[in-house]
Amino acid sequence: MTRDANPRERAADERTRTIDWAALSYAVTPRALRHRAINVDVSTDKRRYEPGEPVDITVTFHNRLPIPIRIRTDSPNYWYWTVDGHREDSQVPRTVPDRPAAFSFARRERKRFRRQWHQRIQISDDEWRPVDPGRYTIAVGLTRSDAAARGLVDTAVLEIVS
Repeated sequence: MTRDANPRERAADERTRTIDWAALSYAVTPRALRHRAINVDVSTDKRRYEPGEPVDITVTFHNRLPIPIRIRTDSPNYWYWTVDGHREDSQVPRTVPDRPAAFSFARRERKRFRRQWHQRIQISDDEWRPVDPGRYTIAVGLTRSDAAARGLVDTAVLEIVS
């Protein structure tokens, strides 16, 4: 809207303006508080599985504060999951752009995602290897180099029994 617009147009423009609350809270909320506001939780539907039985994984991110929160990430993929350190159950590196992004949460918002692990590890583009019976750790975290230090990672342990 230009300064030369008539008074009615200026008044209409001023009534329709909105505030980007997530950007405002990012500007005024201390970094340490932003990171503590987000709770990361990963769980599986059971603790013990038979070989070959699919493992249902639930990932929940929860903003515990009554204000919007925005957290910077190192990638447009805001979060990741691993099985014993294998990202998305694969030994094959993924090509994701190397550019920062932001994971935004409304006031007290919960974001829930579901994944399924078929007890296999990808070892090449077209080859998967079944895992042996034993204990496995599912980890989830925000895509940040300091996620563990900031408390933005959670793990769940499961067992495959024969």
